[in-house]
Amino acid sequence: MIRLAFTFLPALFLVPLPTSLAFCQNRNVPKETLPPILTPWELTPTVGDNDAFPAYKVFGNVYYVGTQDYASFLVTSSEGHILINPDFEDSVDLIKAGVEKLGFHFGDIKVILISHAHGDHAAGVAKMKEMTGAQFMVMDGDVPAMEHPNPGRGGYPAARISRILHDNDEVKLGGNTLVAHLTPGHTKGNTTWTLKAAENGRTLNVVIIGSAGVNSAPSLVNNSNYPNIVEDYQNTFRVLKSLPCDVFLASHGKFYGMKQKYASLGQGPNPFVDPDGYKAHVKLMEQAFYYKLDWAIRQ
Repeated sequence: MIRLAFTFLPALFLVPLPTSLAFCQNRNVPKETLPPILTPWELTPTVGDNDAFPAYKVFGNVYYVGTQDYASFLVTSSEGHILINPDFEDSVDLIKAGVEKLGFHFGDIKVILISHAHGDHAAGVAKMKEMTGAQFMVMDGDVPAMEHPNPGRGGYPAARISRILHDNDEVKLGGNTLVAHLTPGHTKGNTTWTLKAAENGRTLNVVIIGSAGVNSAPSLVNNSNYPNIVEDYQNTFRVLKSLPCDVFLASHGKFYGMKQKYASLGQGPNPFVDPDGYKAHVKLMEQAFYYKLDWAIRQ
């Protein structure tokens, strides 16, 4: 299966931060061309992102059970497990194999969560619910997309929701507490998950970013379906900057250098303990957002 990453055309980037879309549309813009701000994964098409990848322990009771790039995480406990991001329908069997390779029972997954309601993270929810009987919990802003998926955007099976979450709600199971932080823009209910994990006497803050990326720059301007999209992105960056992070994870492995870090596991300090990498990612995504906003305004 081949899935291509979205690539943006070169354009202009503005440093000033607009306070509203109306202001953005009416402001004077500089005439000079400045270097574009694009993320590495937007510049190069990727293939094989949904292929199998070895399951492994990240830190404490947090495990990676996703594919080559579509990140899925298992948070374990003696009372059952939480699974974040079932990914595509054809990812679910790969996730099941990874869970069992680690020595856990797939049927012990009691709660299914997602980072956001896009097919590469949520299309497998209905299948995983059927296979495990787990509850599905989702942020309020993404409820419509999960109950009535849009067939025009590569639709996927609707999933019955057990609990609707709101900003800063907690999901608890077996001594684990996951906090749902609303970080909208990429979708209306895009969620960044935080939890604490312990290992060898250390308790660290784990952050799993949903996404702060812009898949379609034109959607930032005159978007009747999402009129406050710019303000939502701006709020997301404020939230992400406020979160304490030791272990940096995200909905795509490429966002946090997963493959490179996995290759160095056991060769020194845990590479996933990367607070500086977290800050650098948030900074890059904010710069890329304003570059794309400026590009959209100029069209």
